[in-house]
Amino acid sequence: MRKLLALACLVALYSCSGPSEADLTALAPTETFPDDTFLETATQKRALIVTAHDDDLVGMSGTIAKLQENGWDIKQITFTSESSERDSALVQAAQLIMDDVEFIWKAHDQRRSDFGQTEAPYMPITKADIEKVFNKAELAQLLTQKINDYNPAVIFTMDSEIGGYGHPEHVLVSQLVADLFNAGTIKAERIYQTVYPDSMEDKILKERLTKQLEEWGYPNPYMLALEVYGPEGMPDPTTQVNIQDQAEAKMQFLHSFREEERNTIGQFIPLFQHFSHDVYFKVFDREFFRVISKEQQAQL
Repeated sequence: MRKLLALACLVALYSCSGPSEADLTALAPTETFPDDTFLETATQKRALIVTAHDDDLVGMSGTIAKLQENGWDIKQITFTSESSERDSALVQAAQLIMDDVEFIWKAHDQRRSDFGQTEAPYMPITKADIEKVFNKAELAQLLTQKINDYNPAVIFTMDSEIGGYGHPEHVLVSQLVADLFNAGTIKAERIYQTVYPDSMEDKILKERLTKQLEEWGYPNPYMLALEVYGPEGMPDPTTQVNIQDQAEAKMQFLHSFREEERNTIGQFIPLFQHFSHDVYFKVFDREFFRVISKEQQAQL
């Protein structure tokens, strides 16, 4: 991950003149999906965010801020990182849009030493290899306990197909939560998986990210993920949430991360460091989710 962070710092220098609003608009989503109604009408206002890393919730952070404004109890559980400073920064950032964050497990310590990984840890590996690399049984037991103790109405994760851009730990956590939900092992009414519509995948992850990383001699993990996990990429959204009223809160949250993390975030929420919240989130005014409910379990 340090290699990716260092690369992100270099990529941040990509444009000396600075992007224009036209550059920003060119990356905007073009699709429209049904507006979410469940979150607005839910009577049990309790949400749990389950992620592998501290910054994995940035794509849903506007929705989380919206829920907090509407009186929801919100907590994030995530892996302990290799940096106590990074973890401390998340604790401070979390106060902006939720109630609490809890660090569980250390993914690096749970990697089996007999698995010969040749790629960087953020590069995609097959789901069969994910089964070999991580102690899933231990993590499943821990997640089941934590989720059921918190008793959320809604669980937020990344997508369980390719984990955003292919990081094995993203896939591990999101797929495990989906599997536990499908088996009826964990208590929740719905899972909201943060996803991009096809237009954003194409423009941000396929085109922009590939071009940027190629200039520095690195492969795009997203493109490799399409080979490893399947050519469809992220699952299609089933709903959207308008977050324009949470523009300032989301921008403040994004800027609360350390510089290294901000530069990495900028690869997937492009150009956010170059614009004010009102300009940026006038363009990116929606967040997108694939929603899994009890009725949809058979589709997993």
